[in-house]
Amino acid sequence: MRVSIIGCGAIAGTHVAAVRAAGQEICALCDIDREKAGQFAQRFGIDAPVYADYAELLERERPDAVHICTPHHLHAEMCCLALRKNIHVLCEKPLCITLGELDEVTRAARESRATLGVCLQNRYEPNLLRLRGLAAEHGVNAGMGIVAWKRDEAYYRSGEWRGRKATEGGGVMINQALHTLDLLQWICGMPSHVTAHLGNDHLSGVIEVEDTATALFELPGGGKLSFFATTAAGADFPAQVQLVTADKRILYADSSLLAEQGRLVARQLNDPAAGKRVWGTGHRELVADFYRCIGAERPFPIGAEEAGKVIRLILAMYASNGHRVAVPE
Repeated sequence: MRVSIIGCGAIAGTHVAAVRAAGQEICALCDIDREKAGQFAQRFGIDAPVYADYAELLERERPDAVHICTPHHLHAEMCCLALRKNIHVLCEKPLCITLGELDEVTRAARESRATLGVCLQNRYEPNLLRLRGLAAEHGVNAGMGIVAWKRDEAYYRSGEWRGRKATEGGGVMINQALHTLDLLQWICGMPSHVTAHLGNDHLSGVIEVEDTATALFELPGGGKLSFFATTAAGADFPAQVQLVTADKRILYADSSLLAEQGRLVARQLNDPAAGKRVWGTGHRELVADFYRCIGAERPFPIGAEEAGKVIRLILAMYASNGHRVAVPE
């Protein structure tokens, strides 16, 4: 397939490697900074046209698929335009930043002949797949997710869209912690209610969104899920999911380790070539599966409705302000 990449920031290089590994052809690049896109093409040895306007790219190149790697606030409109042209879309997280956008993208995906996929790549991590299997086998009584990373002022100054509600959509939850919260609900089930607290512990005056969040999620059957996330940590610690099963097993997993009752079950070292270690290794398998699904004319497992679950959870956290609220359906 002829594939275009829209947005030539850091994560785009991981998409280039995954597209090539999947045997697809990169036919065009786009970035609002055309010079940046040209430099990106040279760095990765891509001999293809470069655009500054994604709508012009879609109209002139008519790619079979696009990978959207742009700032958060652009995801929904780009997905919708490509889907309405029946162009397959693989979008980086988050799929969108408001419930209205989620409705628009979901409708566009339903009405399109093309496939929409979202990069929740940790669902393809071997250790987390094993954890989900153990949870299904033994049942889950309680779950917890933890993300403690360091993001300083220089990080937020690196992109004008970062740290702003209108363009990032939020802070630690919708950016760094989204993957781990998605894993928690994917393994344990979709919560119905949440009580959350948000704060800015170390970058007041630099960002207008949360750098720290806590949440208590309630499952329809009565189970509870706890969540903690911060970018005010002194270093990047492994993001983790912990479970207590119905038969009192204690399970722990991150992208590198899986443990049961404190005993190491599996170890996997992330491939540095895949990008930042915190991104894990799932992009390559997710992208390969995306194109396998298109070729086999079967649905990709992480479409608008599935990727929308974690968006609804995060937006419920933002609406909570310390009060118990229902997760929007």
